[in-house]
Amino acid sequence: MSTNDDNAVVDTAVADAVPEAVSEAVPEAVPEVVPEVVPEVVPEVVPEVVPEVAAEPVSEVVAETPVTVPEVVAETPVPNVKKIVFALPGDNFSSKFLIAWTATISKLWETRKYDIMISPATGSYVPFVRMSTLGLDVLRGQDQKPFNGQSFDIWITIDSDIVFTFEQVEKLIQATDEHPVVAGMYRMSDLVNYAFVKDWNETYFKTNGTFQFIKPEEIDIWKKETEFKYFPVVYSGMGFMAIRKEVFDKIRYPYFDSEVITIHTEDGKVIRDICSEDVSFCKKITEAGYQIMVNTDIRVGHIKSLVI
Repeated sequence: MSTNDDNAVVDTAVADAVPEAVSEAVPEAVPEVVPEVVPEVVPEVVPEVVPEVAAEPVSEVVAETPVTVPEVVAETPVPNVKKIVFALPGDNFSSKFLIAWTATISKLWETRKYDIMISPATGSYVPFVRMSTLGLDVLRGQDQKPFNGQSFDIWITIDSDIVFTFEQVEKLIQATDEHPVVAGMYRMSDLVNYAFVKDWNETYFKTNGTFQFIKPEEIDIWKKETEFKYFPVVYSGMGFMAIRKEVFDKIRYPYFDSEVITIHTEDGKVIRDICSEDVSFCKKITEAGYQIMVNTDIRVGHIKSLVI
């Protein structure tokens, strides 16, 4: 039992001694020496001051939407097209007429200034033939108009025994811009007179049985004295004549009906004469207020038989 006690003592002594021994064995804490850190002096770097170059102001470029400009195409001027009706009375045309006609129509088409219609007619009664070239029809009554009222600008009548050129036809057409009724000159079969009358001189008629036609030398003198080219007349043959549509609007059907002229002489005689269809027509034109003009710059040929 003592053994255990001894052991107990020993254990106690050991137990007491351990703490002491431990306390002796712990070394004294030495404060850690931290070396003083001296901050390294870094020389201050002063940035070099470079003078700033002022930048040239750049305007902002704004891309514009391209504007499409339509191309301007010069239009070809459209000529003032006139509707021309060519009246061709008769059924016997000479070779000279046909050559003149073919050349004229071809050149008129080439100008592109005319819309051309051809109105032929034949028959044994001249007034009826003239009426037919105007597209008249007896069944339409007395109030009818040429071509049943269809539109046209100029009616040109050319007899089958006339010889002409394109230039003369175009002059005749252009003359209607100045005067509603225009005729060209041509000689009669007597080879002395032109086929037009200046006035209805009844005194001359009483002696000669006809009205006084104009001679070429009279026209030559008149042109030199006046320097005019349009000679006013009361009658002209219809061999080469142009008339504006407005004239027909003022004249009544049948246009070419003949009338009887009555002239009393000083000795009591009564002279009566039947007008030809062209004389009657010219009288109606003047009665409607229009002046018939002869273009003295236009002189066409007139085919007539000559016995020598």
